[in-house]
Amino acid sequence: MQDDSRIAEILSSIKKIEDSNLSVREYFDQNIVPFTRPQYYIYRKTLRKYGEEGLRDKRSSGNNTKLTQRIKDYIIPIVTENRSIPSSQLQIKIQNQFGTKISTSNLNNFRASASLTRLPPTPKKECKQQKSGGGEILTALSFFTHITDLFTQTIIERMNEVRESSLFKQNENIPQDNPDYRQQGKFTSEYNQLKSVRENRFKSIDDKILTKNLSTMNIFKMSEKTIFRYNLALLCLPLVTSNGKSSRVNRVKGNDLTFLCGQNYKDASLKRYLQELKYLKISDKLIAATAKFWQDFWLNEFGDETYLVCYYIDGNTRPLWSSNRCYKGKVTMLGRVMNCLENVFIHDGRGHPLYFQTFHGHADLGKHALSMLTKLTKLLDSPEAHASVKRILVFDGGGNGVKTLRAFDNSDEYYLTILDDNQVKERKIKHIWQETEYKYGTASLVDCRIELRDSSEKDYIYECRAVIVKWANGKRSVLITDIPRELLDASEVTKRYFDRWPQQEKQLRDAKSGVNIHRIVGYGKKIEKYDRMDEKHGELCETITNLNLKLKKPLMEIEAIEEQLAPLYSKERRLREKSEIVDGKRTMNEVDSIELQECEKQVNKYLRQQKVVEREHKDDLKRLKMCFREERRIRDKDKVYRIDTELDQIMTCFKMSFINLCSLFLTKCMSHEKYELLTLFESIFQLEGTAFVDYEKKFIELEMNPKEPELMRKLNNGLSVLNEMDVHDMDGRVVQFKV
Repeated sequence: MQDDSRIAEILSSIKKIEDSNLSVREYFDQNIVPFTRPQYYIYRKTLRKYGEEGLRDKRSSGNNTKLTQRIKDYIIPIVTENRSIPSSQLQIKIQNQFGTKISTSNLNNFRASASLTRLPPTPKKECKQQKSGGGEILTALSFFTHITDLFTQTIIERMNEVRESSLFKQNENIPQDNPDYRQQGKFTSEYNQLKSVRENRFKSIDDKILTKNLSTMNIFKMSEKTIFRYNLALLCLPLVTSNGKSSRVNRVKGNDLTFLCGQNYKDASLKRYLQELKYLKISDKLIAATAKFWQDFWLNEFGDETYLVCYYIDGNTRPLWSSNRCYKGKVTMLGRVMNCLENVFIHDGRGHPLYFQTFHGHADLGKHALSMLTKLTKLLDSPEAHASVKRILVFDGGGNGVKTLRAFDNSDEYYLTILDDNQVKERKIKHIWQETEYKYGTASLVDCRIELRDSSEKDYIYECRAVIVKWANGKRSVLITDIPRELLDASEVTKRYFDRWPQQEKQLRDAKSGVNIHRIVGYGKKIEKYDRMDEKHGELCETITNLNLKLKKPLMEIEAIEEQLAPLYSKERRLREKSEIVDGKRTMNEVDSIELQECEKQVNKYLRQQKVVEREHKDDLKRLKMCFREERRIRDKDKVYRIDTELDQIMTCFKMSFINLCSLFLTKCMSHEKYELLTLFESIFQLEGTAFVDYEKKFIELEMNPKEPELMRKLNNGLSVLNEMDVHDMDGRVVQFKV
């Protein structure tokens, strides 16, 4: 019935159109018709050919299709079993089976309606065999922690900032120097001998960046994956070099970068990448990002320490072998004062290095330690943590000066350090408490107060809490702190200080040589006015002037005596030249001998007169001579070179992360085993191996060392733990080690 009413409506509408005096187009424009104008012509054609019966809807009775239900039942299991089969092959199968050719478009439509669309074929598992080694344990841990991703994102963020800077846009207009040489892809010897090149080679980065066209740097053309590979290569430098410098990458061991980071970089490539990082001035951002990353990581691994959190602070003074005058300090390894740089590291309570700064010459803990800790806590602590956590800064005897301790008076942090033997005198100790036993060792403890004098302000007396540790072997240590007794008793104070040795100081000492923190990577220099030396020279000149005025009369007398002595010295020399020395005795004629004796008497007479004058003003004259000697020593030393530490700090960030990864391997995989970094290198990271790689998995088989069966057993257990950590490499492959 519904179809009949539809046909009646169509016929009625067609009759109205034909009876109208309007054209078909005008009728459709002026009236509402239940179908379109093109459909009108289709209906008329159908009526002429088939009559009213042609207007009926025959869809309910099904179409006359070649794709029968029998063929559909044949298609479904074939496609279900092999979803990647193309419709062209399916077409051939149907034609062979049923003798019917069905178009591929019909087959595709049916497959879509049955949710059996073609899937791309599974790639063949082509398992490649390549060289590998124990160093891939460290790269696997870097993938697990995502520390290399952090380096990459920090660098990309800085690159975006530089792109938007006015300096970047300004430097785009700087012309290239010697473009002909650059177009040839090399620097000739003539280019390297240019005066501008030789003068600028060791300039500070602050000076170089002003004339550097940043837009031409290769790093701005690199993809994120390429930057990731470079960062991974820098992280692995301690594994492939003996001194942590990229210049060693061209040696045989440097070829291990092929499997460690996926690219066998040469020295020139890494050197250029580091230079471009230096021009980005990325070190401060890397230091901050790395500190926050490792603090959060270790907090998630082990949880917060206690109500009181310890930060261990330690310095690393490195010699700077330069012929130029630079800031100086005492280099402990060499035992002398010389040009140097000093890293000051802050470690957490478990000895993991978190934050550092590089200083020129000796780093004053009193001046820098608290500011460093303030920066660190701003990076790490949430606002809620400030209300609930007390921080203790633990450092060795190198920072126990009263000037340093006084800096904590207005601070929320506590300090804990040890006194030298020459600082401890019985007369300084007061308010002695009863002696107690040390809870964590064989010693007795005495809680007391101690008075210390400030060497820079002699009348100032500083009083603080002291804990005297009397060891069972007869030795004695004296710790000083500003931690109240209500927070920590003597045993807790002693334990927190001496935990520093195994947890922080020994670990850092071991890591210095392992990752070459004790070496300076590279530097530029910038001359600047040395105000302190300039002031000292001015004070000496003023002192000399005042002493000259005060000693005007005796100096005139001495000068008069020296004028009389001058001709006598000449005469004495001429007479001695006439003599000869035979068997240790002077031989000369009698006349000259008498004249020489008379001359010597006159000389001695004037010298005695001079000594009388000097004796009357002994102290002032001695002081004048010392001032003259010191003035000559420091003359022209009012200028000093300040070393550019940008590159050094960048590399120290990578080295510090390397140390944390090694610590993670020992704690998480090796069940808190204690190995020196050198042992990890020689016994584990240098193991040879083979990797079997396909598109979804990387299987690493290490060659175990039969000479160390116990260590290999522990390593097998550690690799089992590492396999359970679900590590994926930069290409998304699962990394597994054979156990």
